[in-house]
Amino acid sequence: MKKHGVVAGAVAGVAALAGAGVLFLGGAGASDAAVQPTAASQQAESITFVMRNFEKMSNGKYISHSKLPKTWKEVKVAPHETRFDDTANNRMIRFNTWLGPATTRTQLQKKIASLKGTPGLKIVAQATVKGTSTVGQSPVRVSTVVYTYKSGKTTRWVATRYVSLKGHTGADAEITVGGSPSQSKVLSKVLETATQTLSLTPTA
Repeated sequence: MKKHGVVAGAVAGVAALAGAGVLFLGGAGASDAAVQPTAASQQAESITFVMRNFEKMSNGKYISHSKLPKTWKEVKVAPHETRFDDTANNRMIRFNTWLGPATTRTQLQKKIASLKGTPGLKIVAQATVKGTSTVGQSPVRVSTVVYTYKSGKTTRWVATRYVSLKGHTGADAEITVGGSPSQSKVLSKVLETATQTLSLTPTA
């Protein structure tokens, strides 16, 4: 019974993420395959994705690689933290690849706790699921929280995800996308693509 409860809880969590417009599609299992994002009412938008290298080391090698929107501008935020901005539409994707040994689920819990007191905060969905990398980094596990909050009179939509690659116990990266609620569908696509193509291997 306990096992069935865990499975049911996981499926419910995935369904909640799908309803929020976010789902790690590469990891859809038999019970998850029918769950699809429900943001179809949003206008379709075409984005060109290309593999982008970031976090350049002093020896000239890049640590991080992911497929991201071609035109979004790279901004170095801090050591191991990089953001890609689409300033014309006030949206972004941000990476932090220096998190420590905590699991993706623990990192997620810490994130949710840190949001306490955020103006207008609404937790839309949260879940931890398994996934498959398209660039040889499997097995992958992701823990995701989707929420909205108020920035002045404006509502912002955010999805923050913690990713472990190659079966690692600890979370290897935090990926966050943010923009307006009306952009949740395209932001979800950006997050999904970035997750499935993320690698953290130094290359020339």
